[in-house]
Amino acid sequence: MVQSQVSSFDAISPTALMVAYTRQFTDIPYGKELAQLVNAESFIEQLQQKKLSQPSEVSVLVEARYKAVNQVISQHLQFETTQIIELASGLLPRGMAMSQNQNITFVESDLPAMISQKQQLVKRLIGERQNLYFDAIDATNQPSQFPLNVNYLHQNQPVVVLCEGLLTYLTLAEKQKVFANVREILRVYGGVWITPDLTTFDGLNQLRQISPGLQRLNQTASNVSGRAINNYHFENIDHVKQFAYEQGFDIKEYSMLEVMNQITCLKPLGIEPEVVKSMLAIGSTFVLTLCNS
Repeated sequence: MVQSQVSSFDAISPTALMVAYTRQFTDIPYGKELAQLVNAESFIEQLQQKKLSQPSEVSVLVEARYKAVNQVISQHLQFETTQIIELASGLLPRGMAMSQNQNITFVESDLPAMISQKQQLVKRLIGERQNLYFDAIDATNQPSQFPLNVNYLHQNQPVVVLCEGLLTYLTLAEKQKVFANVREILRVYGGVWITPDLTTFDGLNQLRQISPGLQRLNQTASNVSGRAINNYHFENIDHVKQFAYEQGFDIKEYSMLEVMNQITCLKPLGIEPEVVKSMLAIGSTFVLTLCNS
């Protein structure tokens, strides 16, 4: 039954399968269930046969960024009813987890084929929820495809825009388009944009010293996505801040060390705590608000 269903998920991004596989080693809600439903392990086995493997430490980064985003969300939800829009939600389980709270309206979005498949997966796992929506959105498209005038979002209530793993696959010019689209929706609703995706060459080089396998992982991600992601990072944190300001945003940075005590993949993968601490010291989650907002 599951296998016949999985065969229809050819449109799922290979990079989403890679990340889904790593979540099954964590306690992230629905992480194991999603990985099993799309047979992510089989995809990883195919990569290994092609000698395109991923280091176990990538699970640390995947778990940390998910939990760091959640932690920052909780710090910014100061209103009773919350509207959340997640860009390129792929196989992220956050929508299923957070929509358990009926006060939250959660919008998952991705490219048409991907979001259609995601909606089927979610329906199989939890059924349908009145406060969980699925929109086909290309975050780089202009004019914007963001939900600017929809009946399930209230214009007198702020939104929280999320993206986790999107911007790292985009060129600076494509990033600029996403910034413009987020800027437009925040002007309509108000609110914040939360993302760990503003990665830098400086940070990546430090990570490679801690885990040389991450260099191979980057190459694997480039191979399976067809995107030269090694060329798409910011130079350093100053470059990030300058770019954000030029796009009309103020930016705050939160260290991923804040979720160090929440990481659960160490034991099943045999990763030393000191390695995790060193990796998280390099990572950040960013909160962007409109300048003068």
